[in-house]
Amino acid sequence: MHALIDFHAERADDSCGKARAAQSRWALQPIAQRLRFLREFRHLIAANAEALAIATAAIRDRPIAEKLVSEILPLADACRWLERNAARVLASRRCGKSQRPFWLKGISFEVQRMPFGVVLVIGPGNYPFFLPAIHSLHALAAGNAVLLKPAPSTRSLALIFAKLAHAAGFGPALLTILPESVEAAKSAMADGVDKVIFTGSSGNGRDVLAALAQTNTPSVMELSGEDAVIVFADADVDLVVRALKFGSRLNAGATCIAPRRIIVEQSVADELRTGLALVGITQIPLQVFREEEDALDQINCATFALGASIFSRNVARARALAAQIQNGFVLINDLIVPTVDPRMPFGGVKASGFGSTRGNEGLLEMTFPHVVAIRRGNSHQHFDETDGNDARLIASYIRAAHGRGRDRFGAIVDLGRELIDFFKRRKTKS
Repeated sequence: MHALIDFHAERADDSCGKARAAQSRWALQPIAQRLRFLREFRHLIAANAEALAIATAAIRDRPIAEKLVSEILPLADACRWLERNAARVLASRRCGKSQRPFWLKGISFEVQRMPFGVVLVIGPGNYPFFLPAIHSLHALAAGNAVLLKPAPSTRSLALIFAKLAHAAGFGPALLTILPESVEAAKSAMADGVDKVIFTGSSGNGRDVLAALAQTNTPSVMELSGEDAVIVFADADVDLVVRALKFGSRLNAGATCIAPRRIIVEQSVADELRTGLALVGITQIPLQVFREEEDALDQINCATFALGASIFSRNVARARALAAQIQNGFVLINDLIVPTVDPRMPFGGVKASGFGSTRGNEGLLEMTFPHVVAIRRGNSHQHFDETDGNDARLIASYIRAAHGRGRDRFGAIVDLGRELIDFFKRRKTKS
């Protein structure tokens, strides 16, 4: 283990206040500088990969190799994605005269992405290193400070993460590890954090939302799943059995997008049931369907809508069905693993939450749009009081600009007449 890693850290007093002071300076750093720290963090992850996996595996007594591929490697890949893409995603967007409404002539706009300030990350217990770390790093890359409340029995990992981040150059007040207790999260929310990223059960998510409603604090909710696997008659049944065995055993089943329901076409239900029994899976109930519409109804009527998988050799049909499934992530002929691609957003709908983490969308969740409008020239006609003559001019313009084709000709004639009258009135006033 790297010498800088240990399991000891003091709790900072007034962590939210200190984080806010540090964030105000951090946000002024050029993003290239912030990303250099992130690159150094990735190098430290690589140097300590096996030791990190050992520490992570000990939490749930899981195989070290499993934690290397499910937590350490995805985190390193996500860091590299941020290094390569964060500046592009967060870049300001300038809007000049192209497609600008005529009546806003002389105004240019710039849309900037501004960090919220202090982001509270409430981490889960199932992937206690990868998920809190990647949410925190997205927040930091976007210019925020982070308070991280780890799940019970996982604070040691959070402290390791913080030590690595501090060694990489992130200031101590930019990433503060809170105690594991629910009270710590409540206290942070009461202190006035600016956004909350919560990963956990749907019930606990509702409790967090109730607390946030008191201050209208925005949040991203990554909540429970009850993912379905749809198996068509033309699917490779042996592949489906392998996938379900993998999905039910990965991380001892503690994966939010693990398969919870199997929806299988009637003609292959017995074959699938036999195959699952041979690998020791006898407790996943099969829901049988005859028509594709029945399978769609069964999946879309669910309360939870995080992910789903479709197995079929007819990829075109599977894609058509995927387009009708109302959830956050659909996989075709695969299970779970593609969801960790750092380019892809992750999140659910309905009782599975809202908002996104990871990918472009997840990074943008750590910011809010901030628009700056600049007026050039001395024309400020809109400051003057309007009268009935102005109403006729404006109505003529609306009909000329937005009316149906044949109706616009007459409106353009009216607009010309009103403009002549408008300039006459201006000359008289001057």
